[in-house]
Amino acid sequence: MTAPRDKLDDLLIRHATEGLSAAEARDLASSAGLATAGFEQAASAVHLARLKRFEPLPEHVRAKLEQTARRYLAERNDDARRSRAARGVAPAAAPSRSRVRALSNVRGAWLAAAAATVLAVIGWWPRIDLSRSPAAERAALLAAGALHFAWQPTNDPAASAAMGDVVWDPATQRGYMRFVGVAPNAPSEFEYQLWIFDARRDERFPVDGGVFDVPRGAREVIVPIHAKLPVSQAVNFAVTVEKPGGVVVSGRERIVLLAHPG
Repeated sequence: MTAPRDKLDDLLIRHATEGLSAAEARDLASSAGLATAGFEQAASAVHLARLKRFEPLPEHVRAKLEQTARRYLAERNDDARRSRAARGVAPAAAPSRSRVRALSNVRGAWLAAAAATVLAVIGWWPRIDLSRSPAAERAALLAAGALHFAWQPTNDPAASAAMGDVVWDPATQRGYMRFVGVAPNAPSEFEYQLWIFDARRDERFPVDGGVFDVPRGAREVIVPIHAKLPVSQAVNFAVTVEKPGGVVVSGRERIVLLAHPG
């Protein structure tokens, strides 16, 4: 049994953004031949549009998106009217103005997002390379003048052959860690966690820089820094061994690596 169109729209949107229950997934699967990729691309476009490195939408592109959305809605309404006429169904009562505005806003947002995805593919945002690797991003930060510090291994067994560095840009609060020779970990047993010591914060509570793993067999590992709080002036970086998922406050029983700016 095929679900009504409005229900399918709702299922497709939630499939792309938050997931479905088992029953809802069966309803969606029963609509044979219905593609979900367009809605997933739209959700991706919405997510990508929130990234800080994207430039503001140019007015001519915004106008094009709105025009495309209006044309799509008009064509869809015409198709619906022709279908009702062919089946001899009387036109439905006109919805209220507030209802029309609400539906237009919701559908317009998703249509604009899907159109933005198409534009990205055919050449808009040409300066944004979404496939750029962490190594390339790290190199770009270095080229832009980001701070650069070498890791100093401790006596911890995980750091016996470790080396690498930290790249940190205080202006954008972005950075990368590079590791060579750090012992691999089994995520179910323990994970590594970065801590950033800020000159303007109590050293007992450094800023959590994220939890990460070192895969077995990896020659070099480059990990993005995800500072959970703004860092005013980094004075130390430290990598500790913690339980799976990390901790809020580290006991620092096992410090693997240290990096000291300046």
